[in-house]
Amino acid sequence: MAISALRAAWVPDDDPERDWELAADLAVSWIRRECAEQRASGVLVVNAFGVEQQVPSLRSFAAEHTVTTPRASRDRVGRGVRPVLAYVPDEKTLDFATHLARGSSLAVVESTQGFALRGWASALGAIDLTRPDERPEEASPGFAKAIDRLDLYKNNGFGDPFGKQQALHILQDLVRSEGLDPEAVLGALAARGASSRALRNLAKLIDELGQH
Repeated sequence: MAISALRAAWVPDDDPERDWELAADLAVSWIRRECAEQRASGVLVVNAFGVEQQVPSLRSFAAEHTVTTPRASRDRVGRGVRPVLAYVPDEKTLDFATHLARGSSLAVVESTQGFALRGWASALGAIDLTRPDERPEEASPGFAKAIDRLDLYKNNGFGDPFGKQQALHILQDLVRSEGLDPEAVLGALAARGASSRALRNLAKLIDELGQH
């Protein structure tokens, strides 16, 4: 099942002309509104400390809220439900941010050099902050069924022989039925709470399948 975030939003990395500062501004504005609505302070999650100092809106947000990374102590965040902003996360950082956002809201600025979020956004019905009036594209029934099946075997990170075998069967069925979109599959599993290890192992299985 999907991670229980109240709402999700994202800024896709789909326009080479879009400035990174504008992308961050959109996400910061949205997460500030969520903080105000929930009467809670927010959390900024980055891949490494210092990134937040390079973008003015992130620097301002960081001065007023908590900044953390997957490698930092969880004591930095403390207890309670808080809106979360993840800036250009890789799969490990997205996993960390998603779990911090349980019961609250999550905004993500995508970098396709980090982790592609199209499948994640579709699975969660995330608001595209560059096109806020457009409805998220829904997955086909066949794709949704494949994700449901993969979700059953994700707990061991697709690292055990049985889990690998089952995942390969499911991916092969998907190839035969409607084709395989790796970004969509990995993103949808991320939305189901798959660990970064599970996503890396599944990506390897997809690569193996593509070589045959």
